[in-house]
Amino acid sequence: MPAQKLLELRPSQLLAGVFIGIITIGAIALKLPFSTYEGISFVDALFTATSATCVTGLMVADAGTVFTPFGQIVILALIQIGGLGIMTFSTFFMIILGRSLSMKESSIIFNAFDHGHKLSIRNLLRKVMLLTFSVELLGAVILFLRWLPDYGVGRALYYAVFHSISGFCNAGITLFPDSLLSFSEDFVVNGVIGTLIVVGSLGFLTIVELQLFSERRRGRRRVPLSLNCKLILIVTFSLIILCALLTFVMERSNVLAGLPLHDQVMASLFQSISRTAGFVTVDFHEFTNGSLYLYILLMFVGAAPGSVGGGIKVTTFGILIALAFSRLKARDTVNMMNRTVPDEIVSRSLSIMFVSVQIIVVFTLVLLYTESGGPTSPLHREMFMQIMFETVSAFGTVGLSAGATGHLSEFGKVAITLLMLIGRLGPLAVTLAVGRRSARGRFRYSEENVMVG
Repeated sequence: MPAQKLLELRPSQLLAGVFIGIITIGAIALKLPFSTYEGISFVDALFTATSATCVTGLMVADAGTVFTPFGQIVILALIQIGGLGIMTFSTFFMIILGRSLSMKESSIIFNAFDHGHKLSIRNLLRKVMLLTFSVELLGAVILFLRWLPDYGVGRALYYAVFHSISGFCNAGITLFPDSLLSFSEDFVVNGVIGTLIVVGSLGFLTIVELQLFSERRRGRRRVPLSLNCKLILIVTFSLIILCALLTFVMERSNVLAGLPLHDQVMASLFQSISRTAGFVTVDFHEFTNGSLYLYILLMFVGAAPGSVGGGIKVTTFGILIALAFSRLKARDTVNMMNRTVPDEIVSRSLSIMFVSVQIIVVFTLVLLYTESGGPTSPLHREMFMQIMFETVSAFGTVGLSAGATGHLSEFGKVAITLLMLIGRLGPLAVTLAVGRRSARGRFRYSEENVMVG
């Protein structure tokens, strides 16, 4: 494609093209004979490459037993590239669309780029890479020290690096056949990977703002956090606490029954944190329908904008909750923490939510028909929760599974592959599309009321 044509592409088109290119190269690499021990189909290779690049974590072939060390390194590279790519692109586009940013938020971005360095994708990538590699290195060192007595230097180092990157990028892919079930009572592994997931799910700009806030506090300069940062922190940690409490209550006599009380609490907290990543320390296939439904809702919400996580984003969810309360109180504006959210942002949030719901509904209907034997099959009702769970997990780029992924047909694998890509790009693409100012029309139709509600 000529350079001029490439420059004329919309940001959402460019982002989609980059991800599709990376996924294609990754799928070809995973299909090579020395990437697996016994070979896999191209559909399985494409599914795995998409899951890794979109940092989803749903797998139709176990990373630790099906793939050779070369194949595992390809998967790890795709996770790292995908995580860095989405953080860089989404943060950069958020800044481009920042015509509605407050002076405080603009100041944060200005400080993040070395006081006057030209705002470019190169500077942003350097910042994101520095943050990413620093956090991943710290996590890898701690995991290495923990696993050194069990696996020896070589395997401990390999496992530590792989799982630190997978944790920070919220990929949820492990080299252990049972995910992290073997470490359900291991405080270090739970603590390190849980922390990596949270940091990765907060987003680059949030972490930068918290860093600047901490530096100013030490200098006794009282500069409050932006509304965006406060909303991300409040919604993220509120959902973690709420989900952990509900998981503990609903699963204490089920999958958590065999664990001591303190390990039940730790497992509940870890699974709550992992709602954006996909790691499991308990048998998720045995969760009650109530718990599965809870995680469907929370996977749909997802992580923070500009992070490696998916979903409609915690800020979108927070704005929609505030919108509901504002309308119930007959207010024309959406107010949060002594600030008014611009109408454009509210409209964008509604667009993201409705488009996301429509995507999930369509894919759930298709998969219910193709994967459960059709509407006349006795498995149709039994598979509903599993297929809906898998659909939302793919869209939210989470990777948690209720058991259906391993039994998908070839068509089902292709559908989930497409959904993972849509889920990775979709909400951002909607934001970019709505954020572009369209030319005003030469005329406007007359208004007419419609009865609703």
